Amino acid sequence: MRRTNQQRNGIFGMDAFASRSRTLPWGRLFGGLSLSAVGLAALVGCGDLADFVKPITPAEISGEWRATDLVLTNADNPTESFDAVDAGLSLFLRFSIDGEYQQIIQEPGEDDDVEVGIYEIVDDFILVELISAPGDTTAFSYEFQESKTAFSLTLLSDDFSYDFGSDGTEEPALLFAIVIR
Repeated sequence: MRRTNQQRNGIFGMDAFASRSRTLPWGRLFGGLSLSAVGLAALVGCGDLADFVKPITPAEISGEWRATDLVLTNADNPTESFDAVDAGLSLFLRFSIDGEYQQIIQEPGEDDDVEVGIYEIVDDFILVELISAPGDTTAFSYEFQESKTAFSLTLLSDDFSYDFGSDGTEEPALLFAIVIR
């Protein structure tokens, strides 16, 4: 499992999002997955993100979340996708009120991959920086939903790449994840 070798750019302004590349969390999702930035506009189109986002606070997202959906779609060929949950991956995210973050990736037959870091909610994004990759930040647009029995958090990002053809070449990928608490 590997990460791409990319220059690390650190925290960034939202207007510069489309032009920066960085290594990001979840780089160990199955052997061929690593991460790189392409531009959020490609993921959500030219529409207004405010239509998708309900502002959240750390208190609302604190706790442990489990992925029920985790799909990577080829940004250049939307008919190609990889469903990590169907492939046996389990992903757990923990957000604390004080800004601490933890992700646990479980893959059948492998030791748990545990990463810790920090997160921040800025405008319409949840920004995550892992301690193992200081200065690298992943931006997720989000939708937070509450019901009588559960909470769900839908995460979207185009900060990923994946080897869809298993040919050693990673293509830009869009991430769609639903995590529940």
